[in-house]
This record gives sequence, C-alpha cells and structure tokens, in this order.
Amino acid sequence: MLEALTVPMKQAGEGRSASKVVLVVDDEPLVRSLAVDLFEEMGCEVLEARDGAEALVRLEDRPDTSLMFTDCRMPGMSGPELAETAAQRWPQLRIVLVTGYHNLQAPGWPMVWKPFDARTIARVVTEAA
Repeated sequence: MLEALTVPMKQAGEGRSASKVVLVVDDEPLVRSLAVDLFEEMGCEVLEARDGAEALVRLEDRPDTSLMFTDCRMPGMSGPELAETAAQRWPQLRIVLVTGYHNLQAPGWPMVWKPFDARTIARVVTEAA
C-alpha cells in the first residue's frame, strides 16, 4: 500500500522543482510503463526513453534529472554502457540498473531485480534523496 510509505507525495499544483525528475529507460513498453506509473505515484516527474540513445537526448534536454532507472539489456547501447556515458557527462546523476538476469554484474551502480514493486521504487526514490 503506497499510503504506508514514507516518501512524500507531490502536491497538486507544485512546480517542477518540487519533485525529483526521474528518467526511466527500458525497451519493453509494459515494463517501462509500470516503472513510470510507480515513480509518478511516488510524486516524481518522470521522463521516458526506449533505448540508450533516446535516454541521452532526454538527459541533454533535462539536466535537472536526478535519477536514471535503466534496464541492463537493451538493443544498441546496454544499460551499463549508458550508465558509463551518463555518469561521465552528468556526474550528479544517480543511476540505478534494472535486470531480470540474476547472474549479471555491473560494478559501480546499485541494481534492482525484476520484477520490482512499489516498495522497491519507494526505496530507490528515498535513497536518491
């Protein structure tokens, strides 16, 4: 239940600066949509990208993005490759990798396992504070 979580919800009418800006990157539309919905329920402003190239464009357009939540396995640029590039260009950006492959290792960034839920997203938002 989201009401039990300690992450404050964004109040109606609050401006852009009142919430975290989160970029969700996943090539699977349903997984991306779930993550977007969960972050929005936590009061975040959410941007979406379907791959690494699109994610870099979104970050370029919104340098106030504080958190990138990215899948590891995507066509083209992988999540760890995207993380490496983004960390160099935006050192203040918090990066969390997401995977369904429990044997995958990506040193340097926290990892969330699929399937994730509202509590996992709340923890990610809180730790990004």
